[in-house]
Amino acid sequence: SARIAAFAQTQDVGEDGASFEAALAAFEDLQREIRELDAQMPLRLLALHAVAPGLRYASLVPPKPLVGLDDAYIEPLHVLVEFAASNKWPDDIVALHKVKTAFLLRLGESYTAAHPESRVELVTRFHGRGAADGLLTGASSLTAGARENMDYEGDNCIDIRHASGLTFRLGVVCEREGELLAKKAAELRRAGVVAHAEAVEMAHRRWARNHRWRPKLHQHILDVCQRHHPAASLTVRLLKRWLARHMLLGHHVPEEVAELLAARAFTDISAAGCLAAPATAYAGFVRCLRLLAEWRWSEDLLAVDFSADTRDATEAEEEGNTIAKKQQQGVWASSGMPADAAEALQKAFAVAKEQGKIKDCVRVATEDDPDAAWWGSVSPVVTRRLRTLAKASVERLVGCLDAGSDAQLAQVFTTPLKDYDFVIRLNRDAVCRKYEQLPRAAFDTPSSSSAHAVEAGEGEDEAEIFKNLLPTMQQATPVRGVPRSRCHANPFHHPGMVGFDPVALYVRDLANVYGDSVLLFNDVYGGCVIAGLWNPAVARAPVPFAASIAANMQPDEGKASSRPMVRFNVDAVVEEMTRLGEGIVEGIELQQRS
Repeated sequence: SARIAAFAQTQDVGEDGASFEAALAAFEDLQREIRELDAQMPLRLLALHAVAPGLRYASLVPPKPLVGLDDAYIEPLHVLVEFAASNKWPDDIVALHKVKTAFLLRLGESYTAAHPESRVELVTRFHGRGAADGLLTGASSLTAGARENMDYEGDNCIDIRHASGLTFRLGVVCEREGELLAKKAAELRRAGVVAHAEAVEMAHRRWARNHRWRPKLHQHILDVCQRHHPAASLTVRLLKRWLARHMLLGHHVPEEVAELLAARAFTDISAAGCLAAPATAYAGFVRCLRLLAEWRWSEDLLAVDFSADTRDATEAEEEGNTIAKKQQQGVWASSGMPADAAEALQKAFAVAKEQGKIKDCVRVATEDDPDAAWWGSVSPVVTRRLRTLAKASVERLVGCLDAGSDAQLAQVFTTPLKDYDFVIRLNRDAVCRKYEQLPRAAFDTPSSSSAHAVEAGEGEDEAEIFKNLLPTMQQATPVRGVPRSRCHANPFHHPGMVGFDPVALYVRDLANVYGDSVLLFNDVYGGCVIAGLWNPAVARAPVPFAASIAANMQPDEGKASSRPMVRFNVDAVVEEMTRLGEGIVEGIELQQRS
């Protein structure tokens, strides 16, 4: 379908100077500019490692330069700065964080002096002091590990407003930090302090994910999208849009897992029963949906082979024939993967299966990550939801092809709200990312109208995209080259806030407070609803009272019992959610009480 690309766009359709090539060129300029400051830094600068999806052709839309008042939501591009090794790093975690902050301050001051037209700000949760125990935690709506409080925001960093209009968020890589965390966790384990040891292990896992695993994945995805498969970028973006429209991307399916699933459609041609990698994004997207609909997660290991595109085709074909003979049932390896790597995947999968760790849940492994531990696994509940949605979407797409019409294409990206127990309606004026929603052109067919958008919870404003502009936006002076309708000022009257998404923060707070009682879903790309399901183990039946119950309960007087019985207090939880979302929540619709 020629119209499929519209679903990877946003409401800001037009020539605004945003492109992946421009973002990569700006990053190269930043690298050159920072390398020129090497003499002013305490240690020699080794490299800058990009880890942002927008710098590997994998973000929903290309990074958008900041122009004038168009700052409703400013997406930071994360970059890791690596310095030369030194034995002078402190042996204390808190002291080490202070030194890292000092490095960032020196870097920011030197950059500002050399480029006065740029703007540099220190971003820290602890104002340079470090956490009390050196364990940095936080939460993110898109990145892996949101449930484990591991994200970019846990560490100190600086934001550089580059001359290109893009904002780069720089953090420091320090191998000494990883060594100290691992050593401290081992000491606590030997001392029997289990709770504190688990907290340190989580901090070490967060460090490894941010400073080791993400740079490796970034380079793999960049190679696939930039060097080998031009259609892979749009496939990744379509899959992310599909997951987001069904309110699964982020907290349930990390961005990294979505990128791996899309990359697998291009790096593995054997399991798809095809002769070549997809030539179009539409074909790649269909293969991703088929994989989600048909893969037996509890029986077969899903592995992504990034070596398939880097080896000689003849050599890969000859070796692939040998591997296929040795391959055990239930384990896949593409024709490009070396024999020892395939055997490592087989062994890791077999061991995990024997230990009962393999469940019916999305789990993606690579040669670097045979245990599929980097990004975690998707929960069985969400996996079943993914399978159901993917099957229905494939049926719609096949119907479009059989009918020779794309009239039903919008239904693939529309999720019904009737399946959820409650729906939180948000104030559109407080949704900074609402302009990342689908453009009207995506629904603009005779049989596919704004009704689909209303069903998905976007409201009437989806039909008239620019009807609900804020007064500050309507009165703003137009910026040259930027249409007034696409100049979206920050709705909180604080211009220049970087990465501030109040809806994501609200969802994080709800998950932290009610994580054992509810399961939350929302569209991270500017969705105006948050849907939820009650935990049936908590909400359906009365239980004996116990002080350890981690839920809002009330006395149950329906049945006589020797012990006092309590039941889930739905009304109180709804009121608490409304209070927590003051200024963001318009109302909560209760569709099912238990």
